[in-house]
Amino acid sequence: MDARRPGLIGLGLLTAALLGFAAGHWFRPGVSEQDRLPIPSVPSVFQAPKLIVYQEGSALPQLWLDTFASAPGHPKAELRTLVRAEDGTWPGDGDVYLLKARSFSSVGQSVPWADLSGRIPLDGINPVYQAQSFDPHNVKSRPWRVSPWFFMKRVAPGTPHKVAFAAPARWANETGGLFPNEPDLLAALWIKAQGRPIHLGGEAVQAAARQQAEAALAGRTAPEEDCWRGIKEGQAQLSFLPAWRLVLDPQAGGGLIRWAVLPSGTIVDFEIMAVRQDSPRLEMAMRFAEFLLAPSQQAALLGATGYFSVRSRPGQEWAGSTLIVPSGTWFDRSEFILWPYPKPVAPAAQEVTHTNEIVPHAEGGARSAESEMRKAENSPNP
Repeated sequence: MDARRPGLIGLGLLTAALLGFAAGHWFRPGVSEQDRLPIPSVPSVFQAPKLIVYQEGSALPQLWLDTFASAPGHPKAELRTLVRAEDGTWPGDGDVYLLKARSFSSVGQSVPWADLSGRIPLDGINPVYQAQSFDPHNVKSRPWRVSPWFFMKRVAPGTPHKVAFAAPARWANETGGLFPNEPDLLAALWIKAQGRPIHLGGEAVQAAARQQAEAALAGRTAPEEDCWRGIKEGQAQLSFLPAWRLVLDPQAGGGLIRWAVLPSGTIVDFEIMAVRQDSPRLEMAMRFAEFLLAPSQQAALLGATGYFSVRSRPGQEWAGSTLIVPSGTWFDRSEFILWPYPKPVAPAAQEVTHTNEIVPHAEGGARSAESEMRKAENSPNP
C-alpha cells in the first residue's frame, strides 16, 4: 500500500496540471485579428515569377521556352506579342524583347535598354549583322535571326529552271498577284524595284512610294497569312513573302512554289534582342539572351523557325537550307526597314451642336437630338 502512494501522488499532480491548462485555454481573453502573429507564407510554385518575353514576328517554339525553364534555377518564360498601343507607346513590363531592327529605337523611347557589353559576347556572329546604324557600337542589342523576303510564285509542272527562278520584271502588273497589305513594306519594295536605296530621300520619298504602290496594287492586297494561303492553294500566282514560310513548308503548293529576288536586292527581316535595364529579373534576362545565341540553339534555328542563323560566315548566310536560294550578289544590296512608325492620330473631339439628327432611344424608339436637348433645358433643376 505504501509503495503505491508515490505513483498515485504523481498521477494526481499530472491530472491537476492538465485541468489547469484546459481552464486557462478556455477562459483566456480574446485576441483581435490585428494582434495575432502572421502565419509565415510559403511560396507557391503557381506564383513563381515569370520571365516576360515580348516578341515581334513569328513566335518561338514552346519547346525552346520549356528547355530554358528546365535548367536549374531558371524561371518559366512567358511569350507575349509585341504590339504598339493606340497612343503609340510600347509595353514596358517585359524583361527581354525580340524585335525587328525597325522597332529598336521606337521601343527604346518607352523601355530603357540595358548595356550588353561584356555580358553577351559577339563571338561567332557574322560581322555583316554587327554594328548597325541603330546600335553602331553593339552596346544595347544583339542580332539573333534573319529572313529575307522573296517573290514567291506558283509555277506549272515542268517550268524551265531559269523561268521558274527569274524575278518578275513587272511584278505589280502580274496576273494573279496578291501582296501583303503592309504599306511600308510595299513602299520599300517599290523603291527597291527602281534600283534605289530605301533610306534615301526621307519621308517625302517614302510617302510617294506608299501612294504609288497602293494605287498600283489596289484590290490585290491581303494579310500576309492570306497571301501565303493563296499561293499554296492556287488562288494566287505571285506574292512577296518572308523566306521562312517556304523553308518550313517546302512542299507547299505541291512543291511548285519558287522564289526569286530582284537584282537590286530585297527587304530583310533583321531581328535583334534587347534587355530592359530596370528588369527585376535582369540576370535571368541576360541568360535567356545567351540561350538564344548559343551555338546549339542557332544550329536548330532554321529547322525550328525557318529563320537563318546569325552564326554564319560572310558569303554563307544561307547555309543549311535545303531550298535553292537565289544566286548572285543581291544580298549585298538588300536592306531592312528603319523608317519611323507613323504617329498615332488622336480622334478629333466631336463638337456638340443643335441638330435634328435621329438618335436611338434607350427604350427602343428614336428621338431627335434637338428635342432631347430642349427637354433637358426645360426640366427643373434637381
